[in-house]
Amino acid sequence: MAALASTQIGWNSYEAAGIISREQLEMLFCYDKQPIATQVALFMQRGEAYVELFVVILQNVNKEETVQYVLALLDDLLVAKPEVGLYWHELLRNSGAEVDPFAPIMRLLGRTNPFILEKAALVLGRILSLKVHTPGVEVEEVTEADEVTQRHLLTFTEWIFHQLNSAHSLELSHCPKLHFALSAMMTLLVSDHGRHAVMDVDGLSVIAQMLTRATATMHDAMSPSTVQLLYQLVFCLWCLSFNKGIANQMATGQHKVIPQLVHVAHTISKEKVSRVCLMTLKNLLGHGLGHANDQMVQAGIMKVLGSLQGRKWADEDIATDIDQLHASLEIDVASLSTFDVYKAEVLSGALEWSPSHKSAQFWKDNINKFSEGGYTLVSTLVGMLKSESTPATSLAIACHDLGCFIQYHADGRKIVSSMGAKTPLMGLLTHADPQVQKHALSTTQKLMVMNWEMLSK
Repeated sequence: MAALASTQIGWNSYEAAGIISREQLEMLFCYDKQPIATQVALFMQRGEAYVELFVVILQNVNKEETVQYVLALLDDLLVAKPEVGLYWHELLRNSGAEVDPFAPIMRLLGRTNPFILEKAALVLGRILSLKVHTPGVEVEEVTEADEVTQRHLLTFTEWIFHQLNSAHSLELSHCPKLHFALSAMMTLLVSDHGRHAVMDVDGLSVIAQMLTRATATMHDAMSPSTVQLLYQLVFCLWCLSFNKGIANQMATGQHKVIPQLVHVAHTISKEKVSRVCLMTLKNLLGHGLGHANDQMVQAGIMKVLGSLQGRKWADEDIATDIDQLHASLEIDVASLSTFDVYKAEVLSGALEWSPSHKSAQFWKDNINKFSEGGYTLVSTLVGMLKSESTPATSLAIACHDLGCFIQYHADGRKIVSSMGAKTPLMGLLTHADPQVQKHALSTTQKLMVMNWEMLSK
């Protein structure tokens, strides 16, 4: 980038070739190599003229060095003063859509040069996230310029999600287009206009699916590029969560966003990832008629927050977010029944020998509640037996609880057998941990003996 900034572009040759006018050449001489503050000031004085100038260059010059240089100029400008992007919209509208300032940059998305592709995507994200509003007008008439802009926005969002859906690897270092697309989406989602555009192409589902893929094999020693991928995905969810309607969709549980956010916050120690996870969860508090809070508690967020409270943070706002989440959710935890607490523990996947597990009264009082959701809790416990990543303590407790379910539910043996628990239970008989062996053996016996009560005689 430093080498590109020092590049001397032969602007005179483009004036000699008739690509730009003498006036436009003088504008370039005034603008090029100036401090960013001067460039912003010049752009604010003659915004549409400068947009038209750079459009002409990108439309008529194929030399990669020049295209790279112009895109870098535009990106620096839009970072320094995002609202200058409105001049693209104003040029389109004021020309009656005869001049399309988006088209030359849109065409660059077909280039193979990584730098051009990345910068074109970033510039488009920054300018298409904006929308021109006429002061004092509530509902504006849709013009031809609006239709052109909307077509470009749809094409751009479709390009972003094509890159996401076709990525052969989630390692950004192996799939640079994925990184470019995510970076572009991050710029697009800073506005509600951009959020709606992403939702129009079912963007929340795609982001959630990618997060599921990324967290499937997540651990704290992940490569920097995978940690960056997680950051970008969660950042996009954070941006989406500022829209109340979208936040309610995220809270329904359909996309399983909240449990994954809690999982990422628990597993990844990188501060910027923790920060954006916590900010997203805080935005979701109270949404979905309180269902968001329930999901957080069920995902084991209180234990995660307790662990995070013991860390030292460079960003003091993180500690504040942790305290606010903890204080808000303590009210929900206090209102939970004993079974709700048990359910939250099982669904979190991190089991401990809390009193409920060994209380005969708990099992007698709550056994019929295990039928909720098609015996979701039972299938979760069986799933833990089948997973190689389940810790020994959780394995032992899962075996024990399945044994209790068989013991106290009239059809417990049949239900557990239908879920394929026998094979993993038999496999755990030779587990290295004695407690896992003990509880696996006890539950296997209950599963295989028709009258389990005979075992105690």
